[in-house]
Amino acid sequence: MAARRIAVIVVASVLSAMAVMGIAFIWTRMRSRSRDDLLRADMGDDGSSGEMIRAIAASQLSFKYQELRAATDEFSQTNKLGQGGYGSVYRGVLADGREVAVKRLFFNTRQWAEQFFNEVKLVSQVQHKNLVKLLGCSVEGPESLLVYEYLCNTSLDHYLFDAFKKNALDWERRFEIVLGTAEGLSYLHSASEVRIIHRDIKASNVLLDDRFRPKIADFGLARNFMDDQSHLSTGLAGTFGYMAPEYIVHGQLTEKADIYSYGVLVLEIVTGRKSHNSVASSAEGLSLMALIWRHYTAGTLTELLDPNLREQCSEEDALRVFHVGLLCAQASPNLRPPMWKVVEMLSGRDHKAVALPRPTQPPFINVKGSSGKSDSSGGSASNSDKSPFSLNQLSVSGVQAR
Repeated sequence: MAARRIAVIVVASVLSAMAVMGIAFIWTRMRSRSRDDLLRADMGDDGSSGEMIRAIAASQLSFKYQELRAATDEFSQTNKLGQGGYGSVYRGVLADGREVAVKRLFFNTRQWAEQFFNEVKLVSQVQHKNLVKLLGCSVEGPESLLVYEYLCNTSLDHYLFDAFKKNALDWERRFEIVLGTAEGLSYLHSASEVRIIHRDIKASNVLLDDRFRPKIADFGLARNFMDDQSHLSTGLAGTFGYMAPEYIVHGQLTEKADIYSYGVLVLEIVTGRKSHNSVASSAEGLSLMALIWRHYTAGTLTELLDPNLREQCSEEDALRVFHVGLLCAQASPNLRPPMWKVVEMLSGRDHKAVALPRPTQPPFINVKGSSGKSDSSGGSASNSDKSPFSLNQLSVSGVQAR
């Protein structure tokens, strides 16, 4: 009797284990098949998706899924570097000792395939010292992964908006970040083989190497277009607070949208404050953009210079960077200078002797914040803020502009 009971228990245990293994196997196959279905739906049913997968798998860009899983210690939370709108990024160490950043894409949207292949296609075609380097990807496992060079100082926002860490960003480093980001964007807009608009320039998408040199990252939302195209009509995508007004209202995308985002970023860098949105509160109850414009018209811009920088740069140098930021963040896209011109304004021969044009008023500055508390450290906007542009750190995609 006891032997029969033991036999029943053993058989039941074996069957249970087999059932669990079967369910796991079926789930993995369904997940992989679901991903393939998304690829076909996004790229068409003509077999092009399969061809692209095979081409990637056979190229030097291909990594084994298990290799990356092991490199990140099975995507351990201790190795997690950050999370964006389309995936999480983990630090990994390959078998040969190389450190890499592994981007694990979210799998619950139909836009996944477009974002994945868009990033692989665009980043593999561009090479510049101020663009993060794509090392490869994995397309044959249960989920798809992107592999980038690892930058030990993570992203600019981790330093710029932290009261203690920002001390590492002296004037020389901040200026190099301003200039290097401009050079990277200038390359994307006019010097690379394909003409590219990034669409999501912000502090968290500017990575820093061991010497705090900037590299633009996260090309999931980027778009390329032909030389004879004046603009792209596309669904709204990007981060509120950095998005150009003409793009929000009309959905027409040009390089000028990147230039506007860059202008906002420059003003954040020089003030050390986060430009949350059009109604982010300050001590004066104004958004950062409105506060900067008020001080510009009053001739007191240096009062907004990050206090950490006041003994590190000349008034002339600080005002020139302020000025460039305001020129890039003008409401009219036609008045914003192209990025190659911005590079000239910051570093061209005798650039300090060349007078800059007077900027016009930026957008979104006539609405006052709902709180009078200062927020120079980069906290969240007040919950009572009713502006539709109040979600600065929220990346969005696929909202159709009217």
